[in-house]
Amino acid sequence: MNQKEKYVPFSYLEYQQIVNSYKPMIKDFSEINHDDDHFCLLRHDVEFLMDRALRMAEIDSDLGVQSSFFFQVMNSAYNPLSIENKNILKKILDCGHNIGLHLYLSHIDREDPDLVITELNRQTSILEMCLEKEIDRFSYHRPPKWALPLDLSEDTTLINAYSDLFFEVLENSNVPEKIKYFSDSNHNWNYGHPLEPNSYKCFQLCIHPDEWSEDGGDDIQNFSDILAVSRKNFMDNIDSEYKTFAKIKEYL
Repeated sequence: MNQKEKYVPFSYLEYQQIVNSYKPMIKDFSEINHDDDHFCLLRHDVEFLMDRALRMAEIDSDLGVQSSFFFQVMNSAYNPLSIENKNILKKILDCGHNIGLHLYLSHIDREDPDLVITELNRQTSILEMCLEKEIDRFSYHRPPKWALPLDLSEDTTLINAYSDLFFEVLENSNVPEKIKYFSDSNHNWNYGHPLEPNSYKCFQLCIHPDEWSEDGGDDIQNFSDILAVSRKNFMDNIDSEYKTFAKIKEYL
């Protein structure tokens, strides 16, 4: 892919350029098989702000692409069971996108595939309760290296975004054979920028809506904005629950 114009990094304009560059190749995870040799998978892992996930869902919809949004149910930053956030999930579905589980495994302290299945089933049931419908896919949140090669196909029918159909586990090389993986994790393109020229024909774009905003900018600016929004959301929540808070919030 060739970079045609320079936009502020991590701005929605840059994101739109990325999506438009890959748009003819974008397919859903459910459409890929081992014979496919030309595709792009677009996925969004949501870590902090569900509002930003909805904004990105709207952008994808406006661009005419279907994407997958993966949400955590063991996240201290947002509660998918709240009325407001359940409404956001519904709006994302109404945009025509898919929703899956962002599977949290950080509390598992040993390499145990049975525990992975237990957590997958438990967390899936929670998300399905939030959505009031079944889901068919999941991605790992900060996956431990031992979890990535696991073949869970005999234990679950859920699509694994890290299965060998969509992702290559690299052990002794940083160069994938077929599927190029791009991720903006930690506000940085650690595997190369998706608009840089390359010779691959199969891609997975792992995009975190939390990293993107109207104006874009570096990680300091981004986290400043995230903290400001989170503070406002929390204060609004207190205001709705605590009758006398309106009298004191101006002093905070």
